[in-house]
Formats: sequence, C-alpha cells, structure tokens
Amino acid sequence: MTNSLHEHDSPRRWCVIGAGPSGLAALKNLLALGVPAECLEREDDLGGNWYFGSPASRIFASTRLISSKPLTEFVDYPMPRRLPWHPHHTDCLDYLRGYADHFGLRPFIRSHCDVERIEPVGRSAQGWQVSLRGQAPQLYAGVVIANGHNHQPRMPTIPGSFSGTLLHAGDYKSPQSPLNVQGLRVLVIGGGNSGCDIAVDVCQHAKATFHATRRSYHVVPRTILGRPADLRSERLLRMKIPIWLRRMISLRLIDRSIGLPERHGLPTPDHRLWETHPVINERLYGCIDQGTITPVRDVAQFDGGEVVFADGRREPIDLVIAATGYRIAMSFIAPSDLDGRPVSEPAPDHDHAPPDLFLHMLPRHRLDLACVGLIQPDSGQWGLTDLQSRVVARMALAVRQAPKTAAWLRRQTQRSPQLTPIRYVDSPRHRLEVEHFSYRRRLERLIKALDRRLRRELNEVPAGAAGSQREPQAHG
Repeated sequence: MTNSLHEHDSPRRWCVIGAGPSGLAALKNLLALGVPAECLEREDDLGGNWYFGSPASRIFASTRLISSKPLTEFVDYPMPRRLPWHPHHTDCLDYLRGYADHFGLRPFIRSHCDVERIEPVGRSAQGWQVSLRGQAPQLYAGVVIANGHNHQPRMPTIPGSFSGTLLHAGDYKSPQSPLNVQGLRVLVIGGGNSGCDIAVDVCQHAKATFHATRRSYHVVPRTILGRPADLRSERLLRMKIPIWLRRMISLRLIDRSIGLPERHGLPTPDHRLWETHPVINERLYGCIDQGTITPVRDVAQFDGGEVVFADGRREPIDLVIAATGYRIAMSFIAPSDLDGRPVSEPAPDHDHAPPDLFLHMLPRHRLDLACVGLIQPDSGQWGLTDLQSRVVARMALAVRQAPKTAAWLRRQTQRSPQLTPIRYVDSPRHRLEVEHFSYRRRLERLIKALDRRLRRELNEVPAGAAGSQREPQAHG
C-alpha cells in the first residue's frame, strides 16, 4: 500500500471507500475497464471485516464461512482447492490479499485514510469532494461506498438496569476476550448467526449459558450428507423446482441431518423456511441437547444482577452479549446526497428504511455514486459484490464515453424491481435481505444489457466483459 497520491492525479479518477471484499472488487473492476481509480482504507491494511484484530473487524477467533466456497468466491478468482468447504477467517483474509496481489491492486490502495465527509461538486455527475481526517480534500469523478454496514451496533432497548457486563457481539472476540467467561453465567441475546455461534463458543467455558431469542428459527447445518447445504439448495434452484417443493425437500434433509427445532424441545418456527435470514449452525442443537445451552424467551427487563424473561423466569447473569445487529449508518454523507431525498424531507430511521437505491446499489438521481456490498444475501456475498462492481464499472465508463448508454441506465434506475421472490419476516434484520439466486440473475442480465449498448456505442467490447458470467462451480 501507499500513503501518497499518484503523480498523474486527475479529476477523472473514481474513489472507492473501503478495502474489504466489496471495495477490492469495485477497485478491480473499475481498473479493468480503464477507469482511473484509487481506494481509501482507514486501517493499515486491506481486508475489512476479515482483518481480525483491526478496529474494523467484527468477527471473532473461531469465525469461519457459513456459505460454501463456490457460492462465496469472486467471479473470476476461485478459492484454493486445498481449503475446506467453509474456510476459517485466516484463510479468507489470505484469499482477499491474494486477490489484491493477483490483480495488482495494492498500488491503488491508500491506507490510514479516514473519510470524514463526501459532498457533491454539482447537481448531476460533476464529481465529489472527499474530505479525509488530517489530510487535504480530494476531488473525484465518482465515489463507490464499499465500507460495509457493520459499524454502528444496534443495542437492545431493555427496561431496568443491569449490574453485570453488557457487550455487543461486535466486541466479542473469544471466550477469553474481552472478558474471560470461565465461571460466569452468560446470556446471549439474538437468534442470528452471530448469536448462535457465540452461544456455542461460550458454552464450552462458561458456568452456564442462556440463549434468548424473540422467536424460534429454522437452523440449517453447513453440510448435509457430506455436501454443503447451500450447494444442495442451489441445485434445486437451477432445476427450477417450485419453492413449496424445495422447502419440503430441504426440511426433510435438515431433519435427517440435525433434526427440526421440535426434536430439541424448541417451538415450531412461526414462519416458513427461508422467510428469515438462514441460521447456519450444526452444533447448536447438540449443545442444547447436552444442556450446555439453555434456550430462554426474549428478555423483558433487567433487574440489577438478574434478567427477567418474557415468561416471568428470572436468572442471575454476569455477562450479557447482545448479538442484535447493526444500524445502517453512513455518517460521512448526507442522506439527501445518497439517495436524492429532498433536504426538507425528514431522514428515515435507517433501521426501518435503508437508502432508496436501485438494486440496493445505485442512486436514482445521479450516475457518479454507488454502494457496493449494501446487501445481506441468503448465501455468499463476494461473488454478488463482484457483479455489482461490474455494473458500477460499466456505469463509470458510460458516463465518460457513452452518453446513450448512461441515459438508458439512468432510466433503469427509476424502476423499483422486486428483489426477491420470498417475503421475509418484517424486522430490521431483513432490511437489506436479498435472495441470492434471483438477485444474481438480475445483475447478470443488467451487465449483459450494458455490454450490448456499450459495444454499439463504442464499437468495442469493454475489457473484462468476456467470461464475466462464469457460474460458481463446486470443487474441493
């Protein structure tokens, strides 16, 4: 990495904020189409959330992928065959750094760049001024926001006061850090993947572990009959089997593998399979059966050193870990600049109303700004952010050289397509949820349409367009 600007700086450059998986994909695809670009990274090295130990990272020591390699990897950079189906976070960081080296991205990444503010220079595609902490502002032709959305923890609102220790899951690193749980009575709040993983992690060391959830969830193991569960589901999707039949097949396979919730004394979920973000965990039920994890109802209130649950149960608790997600927060940009909302219109609570972006990606009012990675898919994300980045790179090229293609894309952004065939449970957890298969197909069609128009207008195929639609392949 370098901390200095390149010699031939030009206002035609694009700025990518964040050097995590999304930012790396955005930078790579912009450069691949000949769009000058650089990436601004707050930390001392790339990796984002997967740079364990950095302030930006929200993972913990035992974290590994819950999606399989083929459904996680970038489109044109497969994960090594030597890695297991669900690699450890150290392998993921090595993979990301290998991606940066393979595509020669490091010279275009500036570390220790903390973005304080981005402001438009004009009303429509006239560029952006990016202000950095302790550095002079820079002008860019466009900006890609790719710094993730796990920055501002969402803490639960619970009546009463708690005399023990209260942590957010983002601060949890291991059963010994930031607090040794040995001998403690621990409560984990939240039924998502982080909550379930932390409960399993903690229960091997704590005196007692309680797991509080608002509802019962469908739990899916990482592998079913020796093969990743998401690849088995992917096969059914490719076969175009109707969703009711896919649910029936999947539930039978899950029951044969780890059992359904009722077999472990848990209530039947109040929603159908896939109507909430999938909980991927093959160890949770075993811990419940062994008694090392005690499922409890939602928390009603704190009472000093005790926690009162919705059914009236009380338990003395030393440590509460809130795995309750994150708020969608981009403090460095005004909401009106991000999604074109009139300044006079009050900003929404972003827990309930994310930015109004086309495909969770493009503003509807200008073509020199994009968000990459502002999604929560039901499978792996990096391949999807790679495809998002290909759209953004073609948009940047069109703005510079193909006005007819840019105008066509602008018209597309005024549409409000249905992003998923599944109706998710109404909760903050699902504000950015997308069904990966249909979302990927939509991105692939958009890329192909942009390529056709760019080819006609520029009389050439954009660099990197060939082979851009490689399907994920199972390997390993």
